[in-house]
Amino acid sequence: MSESSATNLSQLDVQHVWHPLTQHQLYREGSRPLIITGGKGAVVYADDGRAFLDAAAGLWCVNVGYGREELIEAGTRQLRELAYYPLTQSHPRAIELANRIARYLPDTPHVYFSNSGSEANEVAFKAVRQYWKQQGKPSKVKILSRFRGYHGTTMGALAATGQPERRRDYEPLTPGFMQVTQPYCYRCPFHLEYPSCHMQCADDFERRIEIEGPDTVAAIIIEPVTAGGGVIVPPEGYLQRVEAIARKYDVKLIVDEVVTGFGRLGSMFACTRFGIRPDIVTMAKGLASGYMPISATAFSDELFEGFLGDVDSGRHLRHVNTYGGHPVAAAVALANIDVLESENLAARSEESGQRFLKQLQEALVDLPYVGDIRGMGLLVGIELVKDRMSKEPVSNATMRSITKSALAQGVIMGKASDVQTERNNILMFAPPLVINDSDIDQLVNVVWESVTGVMTQEVAQA
Repeated sequence: MSESSATNLSQLDVQHVWHPLTQHQLYREGSRPLIITGGKGAVVYADDGRAFLDAAAGLWCVNVGYGREELIEAGTRQLRELAYYPLTQSHPRAIELANRIARYLPDTPHVYFSNSGSEANEVAFKAVRQYWKQQGKPSKVKILSRFRGYHGTTMGALAATGQPERRRDYEPLTPGFMQVTQPYCYRCPFHLEYPSCHMQCADDFERRIEIEGPDTVAAIIIEPVTAGGGVIVPPEGYLQRVEAIARKYDVKLIVDEVVTGFGRLGSMFACTRFGIRPDIVTMAKGLASGYMPISATAFSDELFEGFLGDVDSGRHLRHVNTYGGHPVAAAVALANIDVLESENLAARSEESGQRFLKQLQEALVDLPYVGDIRGMGLLVGIELVKDRMSKEPVSNATMRSITKSALAQGVIMGKASDVQTERNNILMFAPPLVINDSDIDQLVNVVWESVTGVMTQEVAQA
């Protein structure tokens, strides 16, 4: 692309594109977003020819990497065969994809298709409330989630999201949602240590259910590993304890696998890795690796059968998505799953993630401003602090400086954003599962250079 064309694109972007999670005053002062024009594997290319290792896989979704011809060809074939038809009737690709998902999730074999993670969770919330009404328990409407958890940006999903900064300015939100404690061992809200804590964070769900009254609580929703809230990995036994609490009080368990599904944590789905059996599983990002917008909500037999009845009974799910289960998106998702399976990318994620964590720990162990390094598979977080004793978080400005430094060195890194005021101090990594050893070496080196460079300068100026 010529310099004049790139300049024109950049100017048009600033004039007309409203970017998410972005303070556009920066653009008026001369900053510009990257304009990405291509990608291959774990690397993307900007319009000026620069290459960047994408350690965020877009928005944590390009699991099979960029430039996969298998997915491109599958979408092209489907466009020629059938470009669109809604699932008010049916079409072959949606049937095949639902069957493929059900093979991985046999306890939740009934699949409703949408377009995004937020929508997948909205379907879960609506369905579980309607289910309980149809079971003669109309007061079971409340949904419990966790602080720092993220479940989407639409109004119901945002109400379930336990991130005050995301919710600010949009209240009042959808009623009936409330948060409990996160299993945040590094910053335990109970000031306890695992395992002597006896997982008070899990029992917080039980306390809340008892306070609200079990006859008012419809469901619990959790991410197996909290992703956007800071890569918070639960202690061993936590998810099983939460599942047992849900069963004890006749509360449905929704597992949000929008980020963690399709190989991210070292297995196709995290709920099977942890040995839990949810009533509902939601998924999106890795379902088509970002090549097409598609999401799904998978339901148990019990929930699905709760909607059966006379055609005029009104018991059917009164929800519709124009593009849900789009034939092209479904075809691409099927090709994506083929790649995940044939290249054994879930196992590769486990292996690469262990290597990445080990190298980070070795490289950063002596840095006093690295408070915690945690992760599972290729989902990793680094919590940065002013000092290890106080655990005082570094500022939002410091985090921006670190990711800006990494960008200048050819690496796109994620960070916690709009989670909690001055508690966004976590660098987050979710690269494509095809990342190779040399990519990991580069990533670790850039992390070290960026963190030490920025923090050393700030200490010197203090």
